[in-house]
Amino acid sequence: METIKYITIFYIITCLPYAITTNTQRATKFDLLIYTQQWPATTCKEWKKNDPSHTCSMPKNVDSWTIHGIWPTKLGSMGPAFCNRTWLFDPEKIRPIENQLSQVWINIFGGTSLYSLWAHEWNKHGTCAAVLEPLNSELKYFSFGIDLLQNFSMTNILQSENIVPSNTKEYSVVEINNAIKQKLGVDPAIECKKENGESYLAEIRICFTKDFKITNCDGIMTRKVVDYHSVLTNCNLSKKILYPHYKDKSFYVQIYKLISWLQWFTL
Repeated sequence: METIKYITIFYIITCLPYAITTNTQRATKFDLLIYTQQWPATTCKEWKKNDPSHTCSMPKNVDSWTIHGIWPTKLGSMGPAFCNRTWLFDPEKIRPIENQLSQVWINIFGGTSLYSLWAHEWNKHGTCAAVLEPLNSELKYFSFGIDLLQNFSMTNILQSENIVPSNTKEYSVVEINNAIKQKLGVDPAIECKKENGESYLAEIRICFTKDFKITNCDGIMTRKVVDYHSVLTNCNLSKKILYPHYKDKSFYVQIYKLISWLQWFTL
């Protein structure tokens, strides 16, 4: 029960700006689609902060961005969400792409269902996006997310500008924003998470019109200005942030145990 509680709280906090609209007729109206990629190392850090016993399920390449979701959004408002509460997620509908999804749209929360993230994203956001013909089924919705990652992978975009994961080097949010804008020609939205006084790069969102043309993300997050640079972000622009590399501490614990055993064995 505790794990379920933490998952629910985490999703509510993460998606709060896109909260529930109770009027189903109004809920299908939106202005753009937000395509959100998450940084697994930061998502894992946030998950473990809720409970140190939590474990994380990371992608094979731990230093790769994964998909969080595709969120229909009405500018200057909340939602829409849960547009059809009778159209619930069905794992059978995504069987043809399940292997791909398990690598690029991965549920980081170890010990929870493989399907919990996909079910949440479809039930809350997919049922609203489904008013658009190219997204009007589970298979189309999730396939579209995979296709977008191939063309707009933040792993590739940031790496091409020499912005790479590190637990020592910090980057300015302006630097990250400019790298993305230079490649895509639009302003993304950049989200940070804070822990122990440090800010960590958490999510990057890019926006599309309802006819799937990339566009600026103005209207989904507050725009901040520093030194004549303008960025859509919740990050503190006056401080640099960490783009952390994931380290599996359990691996080092096992190595330590092995070394200790070898030392004992050779006595």
